[in-house]
Amino acid sequence: MKKVWIIAGGLVVVAAVSAPWAVGKLTEQHWQSATEQFNASQPYFVMETDVYERGYLGSEARGQLFAVDPDTGERYPVGWTGDISHGVTSSTIDFEFDFADDAGMEAVFPDEKPTVTVTTSAWGSSLVELNVPAIDYIDDSSGESLNVSASYATLNISDNGETLDAKMQLPGLVLRAPDGRLSMENLTLDQHASLLTGKLWTGDATVTLDKVSVASRDEPELVLEDIRMVSNSEADSSAEQFGVTTSLTLETVSYGDEAQGPHRFEFGLSDVSVAAWNNLLESVSELQAMSAGSASDPQQAFEQQMQATMALTGSIEAMMADGLSSHADLDLSSPEGPVTGRLTISHPEQEDGEPVPLMMIARTIEGEMSVKLPRALADRYPELGEELMPLLIQGLLVEEGDFYVMEASLNNMMVNLNGNEMPLPVPGMGGGLSPQM
Repeated sequence: MKKVWIIAGGLVVVAAVSAPWAVGKLTEQHWQSATEQFNASQPYFVMETDVYERGYLGSEARGQLFAVDPDTGERYPVGWTGDISHGVTSSTIDFEFDFADDAGMEAVFPDEKPTVTVTTSAWGSSLVELNVPAIDYIDDSSGESLNVSASYATLNISDNGETLDAKMQLPGLVLRAPDGRLSMENLTLDQHASLLTGKLWTGDATVTLDKVSVASRDEPELVLEDIRMVSNSEADSSAEQFGVTTSLTLETVSYGDEAQGPHRFEFGLSDVSVAAWNNLLESVSELQAMSAGSASDPQQAFEQQMQATMALTGSIEAMMADGLSSHADLDLSSPEGPVTGRLTISHPEQEDGEPVPLMMIARTIEGEMSVKLPRALADRYPELGEELMPLLIQGLLVEEGDFYVMEASLNNMMVNLNGNEMPLPVPGMGGGLSPQM
């Protein structure tokens, strides 16, 4: 028995001694994989590692982070150094960025610089922490100033990169110029996302902003209070279809002595094919990559872009063939009364599964729309009244009591507008909407 305990104790010692080396090896592998995924996931930044020197209790990495202009492909480099410490079950990477060649960044962060810390565990999870010190910057030549409170952001990556939890908080910002001022109070982000398949993520996200104010010389101050955007997406039990809903609410808008609110806008998609949406995302990524690239042969570049555009069109047609529906709701408050708008559009799943050509999509699409706004708004704001008058003359808006309203529906190429039916014009056939009275 004593021999067994001696051997077991030896194994524990060997494991403890070798653990930092193993964790360091895993960290290097995770770093290579993570940078490849990061570069492939978006077109705006490219992380390059020039040197990775792995030791026993620590390692050091050096490279460059490029900010990329997606339109031109031009890259702006920032050098970085990563100090990596190896633990028994995790590693920590402390990044330092070299702004020596950027006079603007040196002026904004003369002493303390932003820091990024990445902690990776042996089982594959990672925690990224960004801390930005407070900013007190004055441009003596222009008279502009920028004051930003210390802020932070965290990103927790788990399940081998398939689950993300992000948080961010910016307590305050004030930008002053000779002719005006912009301020923000308490901007926060809280997001949870899981990779469903391919490039499609589902989850929920909430962005809040307590207050935004804009003051200009000789103009009343504009203040927006309690802004909240909430987005939620989820797939069905078979992971074949998904839906997403995003709502934006604004509690109060003040302009001088006038205050209005609350206001709300919501947009949603439902019954969307997961496979078709993934193909759509792939097509969009290809087009973005081509626009950022610089092909030496213009003819070849044109042909590639045409192929990518056709692939994008085909993805949209396939997605519509699988069926989907969307809606948009608008609710605004005003002293004269509510302003509301409703729009629903749906495309039924095609029985034969054959995509409908995009130019002919109006033959199979269905929809409803309603708009309602107080007549008193047009009286109070003459410019709005001038915009509405042609719509009233054409019958797109009608008077109902104290409101202007529009009620429209589309089905089988027929539009019902405020009780009047008319055929929808076929593209290329000429003509226009002419109510059948």
